Amino acid sequence: MTNLVRPNRTDRLIGMAADMTACNGDGDSLGFLGQALVQTTLPHSDPGVPFFERTSGAVSLSIIANPKFGLPYGTVPRLLLAWICTEAVRTKTPLLGLGRSQNEFLRKLGMRTDGRDCQRLRTQSLRLFSSMLSISYQSDGRVGLKNMPIADEAFVLWDPHRPDDRMLWESTLRLSASFFKNITDSPVPIDLRVLRALSKSPLAMDIYAWLVYRIFLLRVKNRPGVVIPWHSLKLQFGADYGDSPRGLIDFKKRFLQRLKEAQLFYPEANVTAKENGLFVGASRLHTRHTGDAKLSRL
Repeated sequence: MTNLVRPNRTDRLIGMAADMTACNGDGDSLGFLGQALVQTTLPHSDPGVPFFERTSGAVSLSIIANPKFGLPYGTVPRLLLAWICTEAVRTKTPLLGLGRSQNEFLRKLGMRTDGRDCQRLRTQSLRLFSSMLSISYQSDGRVGLKNMPIADEAFVLWDPHRPDDRMLWESTLRLSASFFKNITDSPVPIDLRVLRALSKSPLAMDIYAWLVYRIFLLRVKNRPGVVIPWHSLKLQFGADYGDSPRGLIDFKKRFLQRLKEAQLFYPEANVTAKENGLFVGASRLHTRHTGDAKLSRL
């Protein structure tokens, strides 16, 4: 009997990227993320504390958890937020329908319908929907601050023990007015297939969405490129690493690994690692809708 060799992570991603290139996607592949959620990101792993903050230039995102549930972290809240932002942009309403069964919603997120993913969805949904976000902006010595819950209310009617059973009424989520406005005023277009393909690594997911956004900014500002210092990238993406020189080295190594994975799906991106930082050059836009986006220039 011939032993079958399972493809490694990189080989699987190369195959996925090739498949996406061959089929070119459709309307369902176009997704959106709120601009602030691209500039600053959620924890990659459980920080074990009720408060978390990340900074990107003039923008900072703070998350305060409900102590009963804890902070959202990992890939599932990112998939949830991508779906929420996409639905809000598409439907132009803060009232979102989650579906009539748990498995139906898991499929919408591109997740499996096994017991493990059911539990991950339930746990991270509670963490995400019960958290309070605070986004601050600094410009010319002035500070703007916006506090907002993600949801005003959520009604999840699924029976977790019977995830395929369709309920008479659809489960719903009503976004808060402030969060709805924030994510629909200047959404960042992304390819949902890419986000799902990279979902084994929350860092790779973050880098992909950020790369799309940064290249768009270069295009609208008519700039050939920018070098972003490694310590700035660590503040934005690497809160899990220590403040020592060793922590920066470890972050840089992991960041470049995940950057290569993101570039498999965005090979046109002009990105080069330098001693003092990461060079990002003006490149071809990733989605045909990006050029129509009305993003802020922060």
